[in-house]
Amino acid sequence: MWLAGLGIFRTKKNLDCRCLKEGTKMDCMLQIKKAVENNKLVHLLLFHGSGTVEREKAGLDLAKFLNCTYEGEKPCGNCLSCKKISTGNHPDVYILKPLKSSLGIEQILNWQETISRKNFEGSYKVTIINDAEKLTLPAANALLKVAEDPPANTLIILSTGNAEGIISTLRSRAQMVYFSLPNSNQWVQMNNVSDEQKEQYLDAYNLSGQDPDLARKILLIGTERIIELLSGYSEAISKKDFLKIFSLFPMEKEECLILLQVLAVQAAGSLNREKLQPSILSEIKYALEAVRRQANYRLALEVLSLKQIDDWGGILNGNGSRN
Repeated sequence: MWLAGLGIFRTKKNLDCRCLKEGTKMDCMLQIKKAVENNKLVHLLLFHGSGTVEREKAGLDLAKFLNCTYEGEKPCGNCLSCKKISTGNHPDVYILKPLKSSLGIEQILNWQETISRKNFEGSYKVTIINDAEKLTLPAANALLKVAEDPPANTLIILSTGNAEGIISTLRSRAQMVYFSLPNSNQWVQMNNVSDEQKEQYLDAYNLSGQDPDLARKILLIGTERIIELLSGYSEAISKKDFLKIFSLFPMEKEECLILLQVLAVQAAGSLNREKLQPSILSEIKYALEAVRRQANYRLALEVLSLKQIDDWGGILNGNGSRN
């Protein structure tokens, strides 16, 4: 469904993939087939928008289509090639992701050596580079050299939530494909959520501001835990009682990061409704970046709360409910 409306041609530079029904998928596959038959499939795509899981799934669906051995409608999902891609065992399909905080030059050079060889069994070598905005400058420049003169039948997909974070020389060579955010119902359907889990998933998606990546992090920690932290922080600010901040601890660093991201989402929503000074959102983002840079996360949260007690009382909606 994520490939719906995607035309992979060199003549288009900006494409928009909407969350459409499965029935529209065939139109996209016909366009890709036509591009392949006419030798017009681009070799560098930039997937941005939506979530990491959604973009990766779209890339793997494309890899299946290009390497499917079934004679009928592709991808069949049942041939050996499709099954190998689904299980992550296809020798011509690669997924790169950051080691720790970045994608380094060694990763790209090792990958470059691998894709320079002949295909093992597929028609196309397909590489998905997740969190491509985390490419170091040397790594991005090494990737650029491959993009300028790629091996035959090679497709590289840069996947990112921040297209502007990729160096302009690399970005300008890619065909950009935007994936819109799924709405709440689509989010639930995409994750095959049971009736028992539905409310939890909807709450997480609401808290995330409909950001699939953040919603999954919330679910990993626990929606109830994040709502508890958000409610506690909201109460301390609205009652202008700094001592109530202490009740939030003990708190893990990852919990603090998620709390700050949810606070930023809520602050942005209040800012859009003209209820909040822009400086408050800036303060949250500053605290978030400080924690990401290994600052003392407890101190960062305490300093933030002191700044906002006089400015933000009553703005937060700390119950996590869906409006």
